[in-house]
Amino acid sequence: MFRKILFFGLLLFLPAFWVNAQRIQVVDSDGLPIACVCVTNEKGVFIGTTDNDGWLADAKGARVLNLSHLAFKDIAVPLADIAEGRIVMEDVEYVLPDVEVKPKELAYVQTYFRMIYLDDDGPLYYRGGVIDNTYEFANHKTSSKTRSLSKGESGLLRFLISTLVGGRIDKLGQIHDKSTYQKILDLVERGQLTLSTEPSGRIMVRDSVCTLGYIDTDTVARTRTTSFNARRFLANRKNAEAKAKGKKVKEEKIKAREETFYEVYRIDEDGRSRNDDFLMRQWQISAEHSHSSTRYMILLQAYATDYNYIDKKEYKQLRKENKVDMDINELRSFEKAHNIPVLAPDVKAAVDKLFEKDLSK
Repeated sequence: MFRKILFFGLLLFLPAFWVNAQRIQVVDSDGLPIACVCVTNEKGVFIGTTDNDGWLADAKGARVLNLSHLAFKDIAVPLADIAEGRIVMEDVEYVLPDVEVKPKELAYVQTYFRMIYLDDDGPLYYRGGVIDNTYEFANHKTSSKTRSLSKGESGLLRFLISTLVGGRIDKLGQIHDKSTYQKILDLVERGQLTLSTEPSGRIMVRDSVCTLGYIDTDTVARTRTTSFNARRFLANRKNAEAKAKGKKVKEEKIKAREETFYEVYRIDEDGRSRNDDFLMRQWQISAEHSHSSTRYMILLQAYATDYNYIDKKEYKQLRKENKVDMDINELRSFEKAHNIPVLAPDVKAAVDKLFEKDLSK
């Protein structure tokens, strides 16, 4: 336990990844690969994450695969029922109505987020909450107020994680000044990334080493989906700098590090988005502890749950009306009321064990 506690303080800086055999591909109803799917076994223990082509490197001998992804319905699939090594996931029924822009000071976006830290023992830490976000049109300023709940395998673990990185986790559930899509365009403009269009219409994001993600634009649904492996990009760039200086390059660490962002934003008729057009975000780290082969996974999912255009007085009142008590039962009720996709059955059951006493009240 002490090893896990010390490690978590550095979890944002020391991710890694492993590869094996027994491959499974995850696709959507159109046959397109789904990246960033978190896969656990029948005990809620983390197995791996699908790559940009939807492949899970190894099912690790699991009898049942639990698949979690914010943009698709979480499912549990017995390994014996997987035909030709392929699993199809259905889109979530998660739709927010268009809101007419009104001549007011603020765009208000309420977001809901949940984060799970899993390793070979299953879920060890859970964090969730509701965030009031505003975007001020006059000065293009984004601000957020967060109410969060956390639970750890032990009180000490919960205290240390919440103290060390809790605030950074909460920020991943907020609306941001720049979307991942815009950050990618900035890197393209600097010559650090390139974009190429595949026959399917999907735009692949690449650096000089490998494919780092993709961009899909749905003009009918007026959404843009962006996937990007930030850790691999930073590792590749660091490696290139080391080579230029004649330093030794540790290729195995580049292959090991995975930190992926998956975002969905609404777009207008011209394909543009503002900060308040945020719909969904998934952030993942697939890793190994630095001094052992113990694997872990950090999965954060955030959803926009309400939109409005208001003035500052109305915002103050809205925050009072939307107050959600920070206990697990209230958060679960909030998920149901706002059609937040339910976690895969075994993952939910394992998370519930952290909250057994609270759920019995």
